[in-house]
Amino acid sequence: MIEVYCDGACEPNPGPGGWGFVAYKDGAEIHSEFGGDPETTNNRMELEGALRALTWMAVNCAGREAALLSDSRYVVDGCNDWRHKWKAKGWKRGKQEIKNPVLWRSLDEVLTIYPLKLIWCKGHSGIAGNERADELSMMGIAHMTLAGQSRDETGDYLSEEYRLVMAE
Repeated sequence: MIEVYCDGACEPNPGPGGWGFVAYKDGAEIHSEFGGDPETTNNRMELEGALRALTWMAVNCAGREAALLSDSRYVVDGCNDWRHKWKAKGWKRGKQEIKNPVLWRSLDEVLTIYPLKLIWCKGHSGIAGNERADELSMMGIAHMTLAGQSRDETGDYLSEEYRLVMAE
């Protein structure tokens, strides 16, 4: 079983933000990534962390038992329930476009290719994977504060990986 925890943070909100995710197989850390954006929001970073985690999972966990956990109800409820309603209504909530539509559409694309039900976990409650994902998202913020520009710790291959998954 592969468990992946994702998180996002912003300090202050809005401001420099970071995302991170960590993957475990049988309790051992097997992969982690983080990155950030110099001017963003907490919700965008939570979504980005989930998107990066799901993209990695679609490539590396296909055909295996896997779970994605997040401490964000916005991400979990949005991925599991709300996105279907929003998509059916042209990505609108009522008469207005939903917030963060590009990220939600991207999440929908990945979840269509790699269907997965996200699991909510309580944040800051001592769950090792969640604490590690939080630490990674804070590292993303630290890089934004120091560098002042958008950067992924893992380099460019994520974008290429994402394009490959979306092309299938």
